[in-house]
Formats: sequence, C-alpha cells, structure tokens
Amino acid sequence: MIDRSERHFVHPRRLAAVALAIVGVFVVLSVRMWDLQVVNGSHYRELAEQNRVMRSPVLAARGVVYDRSGRLLARNDPGFAVSVVPVDVPRARQDDLASRLAVLVGRGSDEILRAITDQRARNPYEPVQVSARPVGRETALLLVERAELYPGVRVTAEAMRAYVDGPLYSPILGYVGPIDEEELAERKGGGYLLQDTIGKTGLEWQYEGYLRGTLGWREIERDASLRELRTLALVPPKPGNDLVLTIDDRLQRLMNEELEKGVKEDKFSQAVGVAMNPQNGEILAMVSIPAYDNNAFVQGVSAAQMKAWNSDDRRPLVNKAIGDIYPPGSTFKMVTGLTALSTGVATRNTVVNVSSNVLVVDGWRFYDWRAHGPLNFVDGFAHSSDIYFYTLGGGNPYTGQRGAGPEAMAKYGRMLGFGAPTGIDLPGEARGIMPDPLWKLATFDEPWTLGNTYHAAIGQGFVAVTPLQLLNAYAAIANGGTVYKPHLLKEVRSGDGRTVHTEQASVARKLDVKQEDLRLIRESMRRVVTIGHAFMPDAKLPIAGKTGTAEFGESGGLDSAGRHKLGFHNWFVSFVPKADNADPTAEIAMVIFTFDSSRSVCDSCFNPAIALTQKILETYKGVRPAAGVP
Repeated sequence: MIDRSERHFVHPRRLAAVALAIVGVFVVLSVRMWDLQVVNGSHYRELAEQNRVMRSPVLAARGVVYDRSGRLLARNDPGFAVSVVPVDVPRARQDDLASRLAVLVGRGSDEILRAITDQRARNPYEPVQVSARPVGRETALLLVERAELYPGVRVTAEAMRAYVDGPLYSPILGYVGPIDEEELAERKGGGYLLQDTIGKTGLEWQYEGYLRGTLGWREIERDASLRELRTLALVPPKPGNDLVLTIDDRLQRLMNEELEKGVKEDKFSQAVGVAMNPQNGEILAMVSIPAYDNNAFVQGVSAAQMKAWNSDDRRPLVNKAIGDIYPPGSTFKMVTGLTALSTGVATRNTVVNVSSNVLVVDGWRFYDWRAHGPLNFVDGFAHSSDIYFYTLGGGNPYTGQRGAGPEAMAKYGRMLGFGAPTGIDLPGEARGIMPDPLWKLATFDEPWTLGNTYHAAIGQGFVAVTPLQLLNAYAAIANGGTVYKPHLLKEVRSGDGRTVHTEQASVARKLDVKQEDLRLIRESMRRVVTIGHAFMPDAKLPIAGKTGTAEFGESGGLDSAGRHKLGFHNWFVSFVPKADNADPTAEIAMVIFTFDSSRSVCDSCFNPAIALTQKILETYKGVRPAAGVP
C-alpha cells in the first residue's frame, strides 16, 4: 500500500546554514592555501628542498711546512673522519647510535651523545665530528656499508696532519687538534666549524691564519631514505698556505744528535741548543731535550701517556729554549762588563788584583774559583774571575774601586733584552728576570744589598734568563749593536708555489753603547777560547764565546729518566766571525745549555757545552768530518 501522505521538506533556513558553512570552509581553505603557496611559499619550498638537498662543508687541506732548503717537516696524510648530521638521526635512535659509534671511534657513548644533542640545538643540518682521531679504512667501509645501523653518519676522507720527525721538531711546530667550544666562540665569524682542526701550540698555533685553508661546499641531492643521489653544486675548498722556516734541518739534526748522545752517556740530564744568524735574527736550529712526539696528539694521545709527560720532572712538553728561565751564571759577565765600560767604571786596562779566592765584605764571604793575581779586563773576562766582576758590578771596599751599581746593570741588561720576551714567533715565551732595587722591594718588600749586586754581577741571585734571551743578547754583541727580533718564519707560499709573504728582519732596538766597547767584548770572548775558560784544542774555526756555570738546586739523586742530578747547569754562548778578529761579521751564533752536568766551577771541571759547541760548529761548517770525533 502506498503512503500518499504529504512529505515534509528541509526548512529553507537550515539549507542556508549548511550552504553558508560549506562556503566558510572553502574560504578558510582558500585563505590557508594562499598563505601556504603565496605568502609563505618560499619558506615551505625551502623546507621541502632541505629534505631533498643537503649542503655539506668540504674541509680544506692544511698548508705544509718546510725547512729553509725545502725539506718537508709537516705534511698531510689521508685519513677518514666520522661525523653525524643530527637532523638525519631519529631521536629515538640517538642512544643506540652513540653506543654503536663509541666502539668504533674510541670515544665514550655519553660524549658522542652530548655532541649530537648539542649540535642538534645549534644547527641540526650541520655535521658534527664524533671521531677524536682518524679511523681506519675497515671501520670507514663498515660504516658506509651498514648505513641502516648508523643513521645520519657520514664518513669523509680528510687530510690528517703528520710530523716527519716528531720529537725533533715538536718544540717548534707544536701540534693540531679538534677545535673546542671556546676556540669556536673566539673565532666566530671566521668560517670555523665544529669538525675543524686547529693549531694548538707552536708554529701551528702561531700561523693558523696562514696554514688554514678556506672551506668549500657541496650540495647533495638525496632520496627519501637520505641516500646521496648526486652532487648538484660544488664550491671547491682552497688549501692553506705553506710555511718555509728559517730552520736548517742539517744543523737541527746535528745539534740534536750531539745533545742526545750526551744525555745517553749521562754527561747531563737535559739540554737546550739554539743557533741563529746574528745579522738578521733568523733561527737556524732550536733543540729542547727531552721533547715529546707531537704525532701522538694528532692520532689521539692516551690518558696514560699524558700523565707520564705531566709527571716527568724534565718537562718534555715545554720548549725550554723559550719557556723556562734559569740563572745564566758567568755568561752574564758580558752584561756586567759592558755596563762597566759604558759607565766609565772600567777600561781595557782596569786591573783588579785577585790575591785571594775569597772576598769578605761585612762578614759575608764571596768566592772566586781561584786566586788569579792581577787581571786586566780581557784576562778577567777570559778567565771568568768572579772577584773581578764583583768589583766591576758593586765595587771593592778594600781597593776603593767603584762599581757600576745595580741600576746601571739593570739598564744595560734590559737594553740587551733581559727581563722581557724577545718577541719570537712562538707562543709561551717567558719574560725572565732582570732585577734591580725597586724590583726586589716590590717583589719581596726587602731592600737591596751589596750581596745582591755581587750575585747579579756574575749571573746568580735573582737574575734569570731563557736560553734564547741569552743568545739574542750575545748576537747583538756579535753584529755590532743591533738587537733583532728572532724569527722562525722565512716565507709563506701559496699552494701553487707563489710567494705571498716574505718575513723581513725586524730590529727591536740599537744598543746605546760605543763600538770600541763592543769590540773589546768580542776580543775578550775570543780570548776565552784561546787562553781562557773554554780553551779548545786544535780549533779549526775562530770561535769566540763565554762559559757559564750556575748552581741550580740540590746535588744528588736521579731524575725521571734515571740520570744523575748534580745541581749545576753549564752554558756556552758563542759566535764565529768570518776571520780571526773582533769585527762584527759573524753569521752564526749558538747557545748550548746542559742540565746537571758539573759539580763546581774550577779550572779543570768538565763543561760539556764547550766541546759540544766546537764539534757542532766545525762539523756544520765543514771543517771537521761528520763522523770524526777527536
């Protein structure tokens, strides 16, 4: 049966409301589409592109280092670095990834996890290096082939720093290492990334700006699984500049060989040797024994090795040529003598009668190593008479002879460079101590005494120098009165061999002294070798120099290497003029400093620095066969 009753249709107002709602939805969708496609279209296109295209940095090769004749000292070897791109690592897999990588890259999982987390907060699209040292080829292949187990992990070939002769040059070159957060903050804006390698010490630190190259960039297209498909664009990196040093590798090796031999023979426990050209301040050799192997820092130094170095009382991590200060002993008599000549206290003919080996003043006894008898300036210097120089520095109450005084000695000592860094292009240079009455009052709140003057006059007491300071002062005597700023850099070359910088000689100051006084000092230094305290039998070069023996600590016992500690250090500072005269023509000056090598000062006591100097200079100059030992 058909229901023919009247049907009820939807009320018109309801239909209008539904239609209005539909229109409203379309309006909202249209506005949102306008916002997405027009207003913020470029932003969302960029986000989508980042899922498909990744911009990756390409590290630049670091510049290499040569000696003055072109011998390679620091190079770059191929290696593999492991880094993580945080955006490609699901947060749920971070802990697992850190644990897996820890086994392969030699770092703690917590450390790796922290690096990924910090980089995710900083810039999740930029990789962070998690390998503390280059990984082997097998590890690199494993990470690449099992990418599903290591999401976000990238393995890149990189240049690994290698030092050709680690300990031989580590005091000069220093080493490189991964940049840390503090260094990254200091170089903000300089193009550094957290996976960068940076110079930490030595010339690697000093000339970071030259050695570091310019980063390149690579745009990579990836699929949905984040696999690399192709390179869309490449901006190649620019390699760093190469350094050419003033160092002569032949002299460096010769000096190191002779000093190491002395340590092995237990003639002394440690040693420093520095050679330079007095005419321009170029450093020709710089040896500090014992040293460390800087390759260990590149490859990843172990905690045990670091502890051993830090606990070694010989301080192998310190370049003792510039980083430690020592009493100069009788080598400082050059300063006392020059001061006395310049102030009119002494002349060539000033005679002091050293009739006894002890000078007693106010109940204090000041010793000489023997009773020399009457000495003029040249002979007093040649035989290194302490009483002669006590008299020149502080006067003699028995003879009435006037001394130059501590203020004058400090003035000329500072003019020669004592008490201040030389300015060499190496970090960590010590200032040394050039004392005077005001210094003692400020330091110890005590007045200066005559005994302080006497001790300063012979390089003891408060006077302390670095071996380089002492050599640089003697170089100024050797060249006729110019104090140069020592330097190790000779020139900088670009990767294609062009010279982009040549280091010029830099004059620190001119000595305000008379040329005849400098000539007398040079003559006296020559007499030290021909008749005096550093007599060299059968010398084949006109070597001039000055000995020094300084008391330094207690005698007895053994150091960390089992060498005898004798409580005295020996110096010999020298230069070689072109002819056997007092002209300022020397082109090489040298200081040899040996530790724990003599018990006392006497006419026959063994100062190994003298024989070492003679052998090194004569062999280097070619007047002695390299294998010949007389």
